[in-house]
Amino acid sequence: MKVAVLTDTSAGIEFVEAKQQQITLLAAPIMFGNRQYHEYQDLPTADYYRLLRLAKSKKLVPTAPQISMKMVHQTCDELSATGVTDVIVIGPSLGISGFVNTLAAYAENITSLHVWPWDSRGILTTMGDQARLAATLAVQGTTPREILEQLKRLRDTTHSAFVVDSIKPLLRTGEVNGHGPGNAPLLPGKPILVFESSGKMRVAGSALRLKGAMSDFLDDLAAALAEAVPVKATILNANQPETTAQWLATAQKRFPSVKFDVAEIGPSFGVHVGDGAMGLAWSQDYQSLISVENEK
Repeated sequence: MKVAVLTDTSAGIEFVEAKQQQITLLAAPIMFGNRQYHEYQDLPTADYYRLLRLAKSKKLVPTAPQISMKMVHQTCDELSATGVTDVIVIGPSLGISGFVNTLAAYAENITSLHVWPWDSRGILTTMGDQARLAATLAVQGTTPREILEQLKRLRDTTHSAFVVDSIKPLLRTGEVNGHGPGNAPLLPGKPILVFESSGKMRVAGSALRLKGAMSDFLDDLAAALAEAVPVKATILNANQPETTAQWLATAQKRFPSVKFDVAEIGPSFGVHVGDGAMGLAWSQDYQSLISVENEK
C-alpha cells in the first residue's frame, strides 16, 4: 500500500512547500470575467488584490469555480503510475465549496486507485494543517483509515474567525445570509464571520473597529489555550501588512508563550471575504498528533 495526499491551494500551501511535504497540490482556478487564473501558479496573492481593486471600476466580480473532476481524475492516474494505491483528497469546507461532495459522487469513475474524500470543514491554515498531518503520516506508512482518524482529531479542534470590510462578496456567492446571530439584522460596523463545527460560515456579529474584533478573537483563543493540548495559532490577512503587524504585536503581548504564525488570505478565499479582511485561526498543533502516532 502506498498512500498519497492531494489538496488544492485554498489550503494556503504553495508549491515549494507541497513538494517538501510530499503533498500533491492542485492550483485553484480564479475567474476575472472571461479570463481564468490559477492561484499561486500565475496569480500571486498580491497580484490578485491589485486586480481586485482594478476590477471594481470595471464592475468585474471574481469567482472561484471548483477544480474539475477531469483534473482530479488525471492527477489520480498519474499518482497511480508511480505506485500509489490510495489517495486522501483534502478539500475546502463543504460550507463554502461543493468540491468534496462532487468528488464523492465522482470517485467511482476513478479506478486506478482508491480515493478517500475528506471535508476539512475549514480553509487556509486549518485545511492546510490537515494536509500536512496526513502527508507526514502517509510517509510513515500509516493506513488511510488511521490517517482519517487523526484528521478527525485535528479537525475537531479547529476554529476560524474573520472580520471583513463588507459582506457583499459572501452575499454574492451565497455562502451566508444577510443577517446576524438568530437572523437578526446586521449591526453597523465590520461583519464578523466564524466557521461552525459543521464547516458552515455564519455571521457572528460585528465590530466597529478591527482592534475590537481582534480582542474578541483573542478572548476565544484563551479558552483553547486553557486546554491540555498544545495550540497553533495563525493570523490571516488579505494583503494587510500593517494591520497584520499590529495584530501580531497585540497577540504576542497578551500570550507571550504562544508562537503566532502569519499567513495571507489567498485568492480562492479572498473571493469570498474581499480585500481588507483579517482573521485568526487556531487548532491543536498538528505536530503533536504526529508525536502521538509515533508513540503507539
